[in-house]
Amino acid sequence: MSNIDSSIVNFQNFRENIDLYKGEDLNESDTRSKLIDSLLIKVLGWEESNIRREGKVDSGYFDYHVSAPGINLIIEAKRTFSDILIPTSHHQAKINSLYKSNQELFDQIRGYSVDKGIQYGLLTNGRQFILCKLFNVDGSSWKENRCLIFDGHDDIERRFVEFYENLSQHSILSNGGFKYDFPKSTLSSRTVVSTLIDRDKELVRNDLSAALTPLIERIFGEIFSEESENDMELIERCFVENQETKKNRLEIERLFADKAPQLSNVVPAVNYHSIRKQINHEINSDEINIKNLIPPKPIVIVGSKGAGKSTFINHLFISDDYTDSDHLPIYLDLRKFFNSGNSLEPENVSKEILILINDKFPELELYSATILKRVYFREIRENDMGIWQHFKEHNNETYQEKLSDYLTQVTANKLEHLVALNRYFIRERRKRLVVIIDNADQYNNQIQENAFLFAHSLSRKSYCGTIISLREGYYYKWRSSPPFDAYESNVYHITAPKYSEVLQRRIDYTLEKIKITGNTIAYNEQGMNVTIPNQAVIEFLSGLKNSLFSESNSTLIDYLNYTTYPNIREGLKVFKQFLISGHTNVSDQIVRERFRLVGQTTQTIPIHEFVKAIGLNNKLYYDSETSLVNNVFIPSTDSDDHFLSLYILSDLVNRLEAGGVINKYLSLNELHEKFKSFGYRNNIINECIHRLLKSNLIDTDEQLSDIEWDSLPFDCNIAITSKGYYYYRELCGRFHYLDLVLQDTPVFDVTSFENIKESFPLSDTNGKRNLQHRVQTVKNFIEYLKMKDTSQPAQITFNYGKISDYIQSILASDLVRIESRI
Repeated sequence: MSNIDSSIVNFQNFRENIDLYKGEDLNESDTRSKLIDSLLIKVLGWEESNIRREGKVDSGYFDYHVSAPGINLIIEAKRTFSDILIPTSHHQAKINSLYKSNQELFDQIRGYSVDKGIQYGLLTNGRQFILCKLFNVDGSSWKENRCLIFDGHDDIERRFVEFYENLSQHSILSNGGFKYDFPKSTLSSRTVVSTLIDRDKELVRNDLSAALTPLIERIFGEIFSEESENDMELIERCFVENQETKKNRLEIERLFADKAPQLSNVVPAVNYHSIRKQINHEINSDEINIKNLIPPKPIVIVGSKGAGKSTFINHLFISDDYTDSDHLPIYLDLRKFFNSGNSLEPENVSKEILILINDKFPELELYSATILKRVYFREIRENDMGIWQHFKEHNNETYQEKLSDYLTQVTANKLEHLVALNRYFIRERRKRLVVIIDNADQYNNQIQENAFLFAHSLSRKSYCGTIISLREGYYYKWRSSPPFDAYESNVYHITAPKYSEVLQRRIDYTLEKIKITGNTIAYNEQGMNVTIPNQAVIEFLSGLKNSLFSESNSTLIDYLNYTTYPNIREGLKVFKQFLISGHTNVSDQIVRERFRLVGQTTQTIPIHEFVKAIGLNNKLYYDSETSLVNNVFIPSTDSDDHFLSLYILSDLVNRLEAGGVINKYLSLNELHEKFKSFGYRNNIINECIHRLLKSNLIDTDEQLSDIEWDSLPFDCNIAITSKGYYYYRELCGRFHYLDLVLQDTPVFDVTSFENIKESFPLSDTNGKRNLQHRVQTVKNFIEYLKMKDTSQPAQITFNYGKISDYIQSILASDLVRIESRI
């Protein structure tokens, strides 16, 4: 798929080559093979797989059928020097204006078009081009359709951008159709939040909430941080193991034990008690030495985004258990590494690893001349017996200079020095270096591929152990393709633990460690320390624990499970944002816990308060661009349809409920064709699909939800996610959701907008808005959606019913409950 820069160069080359044919009267077959093929493939970027030549239909044989998912075009090629009669100096004209002068051509291509059911056709002789829509589905006359005209190569060169935008594969797929035929956008809309002067203002938070923020960041953030000194007890106590991680841990430890060199004076492995016997057996029974050492297979840790790959790795390898073991683990966080570079160069990575080794194991004195001589003793011995022999025997000063220069030279090549160093560890220290390359999955596919190749190269050259974490979407997509299929790895999958266990472990650990008297000191984002009375911290966390894990508060855990699982990091981020949000009243929670009587029912965290807090964070008003709560009513660009996302979610939900998990997937191409038949343009559908994927409301069948797409893969299948299911079946009609998203949903009707705006209550400095007016605003928004629903095509209403009625059916119970309290 070429871009416009390469296309225009190829077109200029095409024009130079066409002079070779000026003396020839090319027939239709020659025109196709020598001119149109070159234009389609080299200039317009179509691939052979998109092109079918000389197909038979009832009315004859068409010359070309160009297709891509959602896009079809019939091409009729005429003799090169048989002119098509086109009005000069015209860019567009109605078919009716050209029909009489070119009746035979139009009738011929229209016959093919109708037989194939393909609306758009291209008439060309290799020089002139007429792009037109050859039949309509709304009953209007096809001759009233407008054509796009290019009258020769000079005209194309002058208007090359327009030519490319309407006929290239890149533009047609990006735009979702032929751009010249798109209706002129006359849509006008307004949002409530755009009319508010203080729409970006943040609310005033109380001092206690602000003081607790750095403590909350620590408790509910990542338990391993390369940037700060790690609390090994925190890692050990707060890591939640499930059966899969336990199994993986034992197998990985065994793999490294398998390759440990056998010696009578091996330092005993200090490891988990459950596998101590197994490790000793593996070490003592393995007759391996440096001469016949087999490089260990690199370990690949895969898992979904946020499932806990880094936590698992650090729990396993960066704990006190490994301090005196046969393994020297070095943890390389690529996030830190890429602060100083934008590419994964083996030499730079090796340099960073060497720095980490020296920092972590200073007692080994690996930079000393004595150790370096042992690292390179074979090479030094060869030189001593060869080119340095004279200096060693007769001139010690020169010999020492030669030796120093040599060591400077060999240590300058960081990758080779790292290889030599690990061989030294195995040969003389009877230890193995284990290089852990973490967070490669935070970067693009090229970086992940390079990290994978580096891990294998290092393992093969130096016999060190290597561990790399990759996003499961990338690995499962490429495992049977180069370079992954050329290397053998031990692959382990990490499954996320339950949210309730993760949250409870962290709260329990903090409550256990904190003293009743005194103060807790934490640090905010600016590095300033914040002092908080321990009693306030205990009351806050106790109240949180009692309310969070009570049965009456299961809706909050359900929200986290449905909308973020298995991304534990994202779930913790959402929960943390609730706790630090200015809309979460920490003082009230502490007071309720302080005066709660023994045996008294625990306070729950209402789901509407939770959604409001994470949806607004510290803002007074909702903004879908920055909020953790997605707005499913935002229409695609150049569209006023608020319901397309919900139609797609409806199809996928129904498919899941009818066919179960095994049959939940739907062909993306099939979905495209369905909505095209309803009158949606490809670009409208594509934008909606992209937004649903980005919001994690839908997923694909290749475990690729954690991959960022530059373009949508049309040959995949899609399915509803648990988050999408929750949004469609529960959230989209709830009062607390509608109350937020209506604020930045564009309203395309002036009267409806005025009604919504008039009833919309402003926020005070504490984020409170009049409940009675909020109810009326939501009702006005529903009335607007009902009005838009009535303008939907009958075919859509027949398939999906009225979405506004569905939303109102969910909303009804909320309104009854709220209005009974007003």
